[in-house]
Amino acid sequence: MIAGDAQQLSAHDRMILDVECGSPTPAARRLLCDRIDLAPERYDTVLNGLADTDAAYSYAPEVVRTVRHSRAERFRFYRRARRWTTWDHIVEKGDPT
Repeated sequence: MIAGDAQQLSAHDRMILDVECGSPTPAARRLLCDRIDLAPERYDTVLNGLADTDAAYSYAPEVVRTVRHSRAERFRFYRRARRWTTWDHIVEKGDPT
């Protein structure tokens, strides 16, 4: 968790959290990405990064809980499917990809 309060969020961070508080449709996300000059494929990465801050939690706690819950579910799925072990095999082989 990165310490901070809601006043430390940028205007773009608040816009992202506001979109996620409402009805986060793909069209609304694309429109926001165009407005703040963010590549649409980076939106989820930025949202996941925001979920790790105290400032985002104090601004939109439900959004942060939802993002953290989906991240935990994704990790559980990969762990059950043993997909996390594939990365260990790649690192052991020395494959740079």
